[in-house]
Amino acid sequence: MCAETASYMTWHKYGRENDGLLRHPADGQAWINFDRMYPRFSNEPRNVRLALATDGFNPFHTMSIVHSTWPVVLVNYNLPPWLATKSEFLMLSLLIPGPLSPGNSIDVYLQPLMKDLDDLWEFGLETYDASTNTRFDMHVALLSTISDFPGYAMLSGWSMEGKFTCPCCHYEVDSVYLKYSHKFCYMSHRKWLDSDHPWRYNKRSFNGHIETRYEPVRLTGGEIEQLLHDFPNEFGKEQPKMRQDANDPNPWRKFSIFFKLPYWKHCDLRHSLDAMHIEKNMFDNVIGTLLAIPGKTKDNVAARRDLKNLREEKDLQWVPELEDKELEDGSEEFPTSMFWMNDDEKQVFCQTIKNAKLPQGYASNIARCVQVGFSEIILVFYFVSEKPNKEDPNKEEPSKAKVYGYSRKRKPGKSRRYSHNVSYS
Repeated sequence: MCAETASYMTWHKYGRENDGLLRHPADGQAWINFDRMYPRFSNEPRNVRLALATDGFNPFHTMSIVHSTWPVVLVNYNLPPWLATKSEFLMLSLLIPGPLSPGNSIDVYLQPLMKDLDDLWEFGLETYDASTNTRFDMHVALLSTISDFPGYAMLSGWSMEGKFTCPCCHYEVDSVYLKYSHKFCYMSHRKWLDSDHPWRYNKRSFNGHIETRYEPVRLTGGEIEQLLHDFPNEFGKEQPKMRQDANDPNPWRKFSIFFKLPYWKHCDLRHSLDAMHIEKNMFDNVIGTLLAIPGKTKDNVAARRDLKNLREEKDLQWVPELEDKELEDGSEEFPTSMFWMNDDEKQVFCQTIKNAKLPQGYASNIARCVQVGFSEIILVFYFVSEKPNKEDPNKEEPSKAKVYGYSRKRKPGKSRRYSHNVSYS
């Protein structure tokens, strides 16, 4: 490491602005609490603080081959934000081969890395500092992991399926099973709001009750260690999956190997989610619903039935605008939602996205993903076409248009056609 780079290893201590804004992990409360817990470690600013990031990818760049390789990368938190995630400063510590995801057995591959991290914490390593031309004993601490939601389950041992999916709410999660969508829905988000927030007292728009509860207290590392100290870890793909018992549910799948590090239970932010996956999923869901993309929209027949069922169970007033009608052939007809857009509105929507100007470095060039012309609209995230009736554009067709498994009346000039490249005659 050159002298200039070595000088950045103390940036979190001497180069960071202490103005109360969150720009770096050193500005967070987890970093501050760790320094208070281990002052001997924090007194030497050259001691290294790391984060572990992992995710699966297909190295063959083709969707015809199912292969998942998992790199395990260490991120140096001593460096400033504009250097910490540069490729030249990332450390590839492991490369877990495929073709399948390691699952809970990822702890088997992490054993050598955990042994090295434990030695670097306990004994340290004599290191030369090129910036000051001195030698010192460098110690290392792993503060957090970075992954997507399935990776969160693999690293933490908490099951991300079923009733207790939220690791923050843990046993206090409020979940409702949707019998038409065949999945769990997680409710009672209002308890995370401020005590005087008006939504806490809005009964009609939610479940018909005033929310008086507060956010659940998260499980500490010490509580998890005490709870799982004798948990039987069983690794291997042939191990049967543990099913949750309704009377005695167990959301844990293993006792994570990270607790072999003596300081891990004192880390406040042990696992964190990658913002990229959250932003992408939110974008896909919102765009898919607004543009009625097949297979992506959340406004489908199952959602309408579940919404009506929840209203009936809670004895709440049903919204008349969403009332379904039974047709002569026995099928159901649902009216369009208030956010439904026609062709002209979708064209304006696409043009707005294409003309959007975003700060450099904060977003990709989304304008190149949208092409709006006089004859066609091309969207990389699909587009729902509504082709006019060739015989009589002003005539309303009596037949029903099937959209995502439920029926909608066709309006004048409407036709169902889903494509990436949409042409208008």
